[in-house]
Amino acid sequence: MLFRQLGHITSRRPSVVIGIWIVLLIVTIQQAPTWESVVENGEFAFLPRDSPSVIAEELFRETFPDHSVSSSVVLVLRREARREGLLDEDYKFIRVVVRGLRQTIGFPEGRDEHEEDSKAADESLVRKLSWRETPYIGQLYDSPDGKASLVVLELKSEFLDQGNAALIADVERFLRERRHISSSDLEQMSIPQGLDIAFSGTATFGRDIIREAKNSAESTETWTVILVVFLLLIMYRAPLLAVIPLLTVAVAGTVSIKLLSIAAEQGWVRLFNGIEAYITVLVYGAGVDYCLFLIARYREELEAGADIEDAISVALTRVGSALAASAGTTMCGIGMMWFAEFGKFQQAGIAIAFGLLVTLCAALTLTPAILRLSGRWAFWPSVPAQRPATGAGWVARPDKFSRLLAIGWKRIGRLHLRRPWMMWLSSILGMLPFSILGLVFFGHLSYGLISELPDTAPCVQGAAALQAHFPAGEVAPVRALVDLPGRNFAEKPRPRPPQDVVDFTENILAHGDELGIQAIRSLADPTGGRDIGRQPPGSAGFFRMRAKKDFATKDYPSITRLDLISAHDPFARSSIQEFHKVREEIPKLLPESMAGATIHLAGETANLSDLKDVTDRDQVRVNGLVTLVVFIILWILLKKPGICSYLMFTVLFSYLATLGCTFLFFWALDPSGFSGLDWKVPMFLFTILIAVGEDYNIFLLTRIEEERLVHGPVEGITVALDRTGSIISSCGIIMAGTFSSLMAGSLVGMDQLGFALALGVLFDTFLIRPIMVPSFLILLAQGKLGVFSRLAGYTPEESGADFSAPSESVL
Repeated sequence: MLFRQLGHITSRRPSVVIGIWIVLLIVTIQQAPTWESVVENGEFAFLPRDSPSVIAEELFRETFPDHSVSSSVVLVLRREARREGLLDEDYKFIRVVVRGLRQTIGFPEGRDEHEEDSKAADESLVRKLSWRETPYIGQLYDSPDGKASLVVLELKSEFLDQGNAALIADVERFLRERRHISSSDLEQMSIPQGLDIAFSGTATFGRDIIREAKNSAESTETWTVILVVFLLLIMYRAPLLAVIPLLTVAVAGTVSIKLLSIAAEQGWVRLFNGIEAYITVLVYGAGVDYCLFLIARYREELEAGADIEDAISVALTRVGSALAASAGTTMCGIGMMWFAEFGKFQQAGIAIAFGLLVTLCAALTLTPAILRLSGRWAFWPSVPAQRPATGAGWVARPDKFSRLLAIGWKRIGRLHLRRPWMMWLSSILGMLPFSILGLVFFGHLSYGLISELPDTAPCVQGAAALQAHFPAGEVAPVRALVDLPGRNFAEKPRPRPPQDVVDFTENILAHGDELGIQAIRSLADPTGGRDIGRQPPGSAGFFRMRAKKDFATKDYPSITRLDLISAHDPFARSSIQEFHKVREEIPKLLPESMAGATIHLAGETANLSDLKDVTDRDQVRVNGLVTLVVFIILWILLKKPGICSYLMFTVLFSYLATLGCTFLFFWALDPSGFSGLDWKVPMFLFTILIAVGEDYNIFLLTRIEEERLVHGPVEGITVALDRTGSIISSCGIIMAGTFSSLMAGSLVGMDQLGFALALGVLFDTFLIRPIMVPSFLILLAQGKLGVFSRLAGYTPEESGADFSAPSESVL
């Protein structure tokens, strides 16, 4: 009834419908805030607030506010060619660089980390500037091999704060443009030949990841439009027919994103940077599919002799419910991500489902309205001719591409009738090895932050330079906060450090090889085993006072801090396993004098560990909910739990095969450097592929239900396959094309997800839906599946029975 009324409205008042969409588009564009002002950045910011690393991070900021560095920019100045390392002129140049940086960033002259804040420093984004001549700890910034030295800008902002980009750009411009920098005596000095300068630090990483995410989103949007137009023109060779779906999804996508930005401004939803790429791809892919199914049925009605107005009304009446069911399945499936703990998954579930809802509304109203105004010219140059016999209706002239597809699907249908067992087994056995591979490597994922970026990103090159000369864990130490009620770690300095802290430090180092810990900075040894050298006479007492301030505070005297320096890359896959071991073992290494102490672990590795734990739980929860919800929707639509179970099996089987192929493909590209698929790939792939994959099954089964009333249960399957084969294949190709546009960017995770989604849709389009599903249904209807056929009400002698009719049937 609803779709009949929609058909009546859009076919008789198309101008009104189009006008409403134009007004909605203009209003949302005018009222929406800028996208950048409402999106949030980062991964760890979306962890649950009760995550151990988040609690530890908050405690660290509260306890050591002067040392809770939110982010940093690190300049790595190195000389590789010379065995002895840096030259005297290199060290002189470093002084010149530091002086120039102070002027560039507006940082007070002579301010180092031990000095009190000044007004100018408070106004600066930089909290501290540390380098090799920083008093008392300066030599920590020279590498043990003497080939590199660091200049570290410690910032007040978070590492994904978009304001960091301007500061980093100023530093880059300073080093790029001022090839000759004058020192205080106006002596000119250029960068010494052979001295290399690389950028590292968490703020540099944050700047690079935001920039690459933005570039990837823009590239994805551009290539999505290009691919959709190209594929539509190639397959239909009708320019206006390509413009109508594209116009519909462009309006729907713009309205969706603008409405979401308004909702985010009001605090109703949260959005993360990069989510627009996912929304765009799903809106374009699914939206074009909905439009093409409607257009295909509209064309069928024209061929049957209906006039344009009636053809639109009847087409919308016939396919409206199928489109709504298909979109509803996808929205409900993807919407299950709302139940995830990880904030990004929650946001994606809400935003993508909302985008699909707007797209469905546009496909059911805007598309038929444009078709009505376009008339028969929508199919130009294959313009339908008016039916001469009755003077009413139009006869469509199918193009060569459509005729070839129709011939192909007829042959596949006949092959299904002759050899259903061969068709079914070949589809199963062909995908089985990849499904096994996907199952085996299901949990082999990469949680590395830097590995998400291309090798050309400045922070990737800077991290490599830093790790080549400094302990790998120096980049991101694990900060252990030991809270022992009643103990005063901030008491006045003594000639020797607290014995209990010394014992605890030595106990951990004794198990260093097992725990992957190379050094520890604490009250026992603030330098972590490094010889600080170059201390002025009488400075030892002052250094111990500095250690007290760095590792214990008067405001929280019962808490002391230990920095655990890992021997390995803290962002590598193995670092998570090592952290788990550290978390389990170091409480056992507390000396008896520290019995009852509570240990909190903070830092990037702790965040990564929590990220893995949370997303692992989300994977189980969301996958189960998606499977259950999609199955229930199928059961409601088809009323056959057995067939619904088989349909769920096909898409799950396809998912595992896709995951296995994707893993194999990216491993083959870089066997030695491949650390696993990005951790976001399995979740988004499962949710989207299961929901979208069942779309095509719903379209096919809906048409089978219609055709079996005329042609019987067996022939009805092949007729439905013939009638829907071309359009579903076309939609699958377009959907795969839109998903592949995710590979247009430079983010590794987006490349992997785009490849996997495109491959999975092609599996569903050309293996699952046309072979694995029809062959099983034919075997079932012919009574060749034994007990399953009998449960469905079939026997070999009753192959003409209706496979979906008997109400008591389990299948």
